[in-house]
Amino acid sequence: MEDPSPKKVKDRFDPFIYPLGSKTKLKRDFKDREGSFINVFLSRRSSQDLNAISIDDISELLYLTSKIQSIEIDSSGFLISKRTVPSAGGRHPIDILVSIPSVDGRTLHYYNPVDHTLSELLISEVRQKNFFKEVNNNVLINNSCLIWFSIQVNKTKSKYNNAESLYWKDAGAFLYCIQLVANLLELKSCPLGGLASKSFYNLFKSKNLISGGGILIGQ
Repeated sequence: MEDPSPKKVKDRFDPFIYPLGSKTKLKRDFKDREGSFINVFLSRRSSQDLNAISIDDISELLYLTSKIQSIEIDSSGFLISKRTVPSAGGRHPIDILVSIPSVDGRTLHYYNPVDHTLSELLISEVRQKNFFKEVNNNVLINNSCLIWFSIQVNKTKSKYNNAESLYWKDAGAFLYCIQLVANLLELKSCPLGGLASKSFYNLFKSKNLISGGGILIGQ
């Protein structure tokens, strides 16, 4: 990768629009958490022994790690969002896709960091099954919750030359933030690398999105 550098004139960014269906509002009120950050930090471990979690568990995790806290506008008119996780230039190019198993099977949902909701992704069942199958080739999902990173690469490229290292650093920071908060919430987690690139591309057929890997969350 070449060294990144800010562009003198920022490019126009047109975001990918996900095909969305029904929306589910997520819980926003949670109990106060006590405990030392150092203990959370030192006791963090990855685990593949993961069981199912509730929608309220994943709601709290997403609220603490992914929800937008405030928005500003930079000199170019670009919306800069403030979140608990850092991002190069405040671009936050990583969209969160979530899959929680249900009696009807496993499907993908889009997490909206503005209004803290999950929306069904209107993608064919075959494409989704192929995606889950490819992820399973590395680590079994079983009954855990799957959080996947969908990277809108042009969001970072609109501000930086040679932006590749920047959005991959964003992914690493995001992954670790989720792991630490999961540990705080007494949940287990298992990070996943940049897997399923082929089947991920087939989900949306867009060159503006790349698979950024993800993480499994469970009890």
